[in-house]
Amino acid sequence: MDSITGEHISFSYTYPDIGENVLHDVSLDIRAGEFIAVLGANGSGKSTLFKHCNAILPLQNGNLRVLHLDAADPDTLWELRRLCGMVFQNPDNQFVSPILEEDTAFALRNYDVSEEEIPDKVQAALSLVGLNGLERRSPHSLSGGQKQRAAIAGVLAMEPQILIFDEATAMLDPLGRKEVLDCLKKLHALGRTVIMITHYVEEAVLADRVILMLQGSILQSGTPREILCDSALLAQADLLPPTAVRLYEDLSARGIRLPHCPLTAEELVEELCQLK
Repeated sequence: MDSITGEHISFSYTYPDIGENVLHDVSLDIRAGEFIAVLGANGSGKSTLFKHCNAILPLQNGNLRVLHLDAADPDTLWELRRLCGMVFQNPDNQFVSPILEEDTAFALRNYDVSEEEIPDKVQAALSLVGLNGLERRSPHSLSGGQKQRAAIAGVLAMEPQILIFDEATAMLDPLGRKEVLDCLKKLHALGRTVIMITHYVEEAVLADRVILMLQGSILQSGTPREILCDSALLAQADLLPPTAVRLYEDLSARGIRLPHCPLTAEELVEELCQLK
């Protein structure tokens, strides 16, 4: 079953005036339960495309259905945003309350969820991201990784089926990034459709499928190995391959042939151990 189906989507920030399109005739299909990495350099149209999925940006041209809801239908707006949650780059911009549990409950109250149901939903969301026990803390007092997980909890409380992470690790240190990526993997393992927008090729290794974007179009779509081991393809998108792939290519250029192209440091070690 498809979670997201889009056909011939084009978008201009100067619409309806004549201006340069940011998206050019984009079509895509994302199946329920997939973990998708949307990879591309800054300005490639990644965020613009997926801001259509919960109607942050209006559909100008083409068709887009999200969980069988028409993204262009204003009558579906609130249900669309409940079912398709989005987490942004800067968590501080997403907090609306000085107390974590109240912040997590904010969207629930906006959707008129009964007060009897809210505590259990808040606790379930905070537990999923590993922040139970911090309910009375201020979100702004948390570490970077905890802040981003708090922002995720606020979205999870609405029990969305699709989660879109828009450069959600870009402002984090390595520990905070690991915390958030571990959270994404956990949510995917629980059956959520996860869409991770990133320009970090090392993060894209985690996905089931990579959508590679360039100048407002989808350049290629495939498994992480198909996309990230193709240095020429990544060069078209102004990206470098993962470190393990670059080391594999450097070794090959020096006549040291590994059996397979590794994507991660762990795979690289395994390949090196097979050398005789």
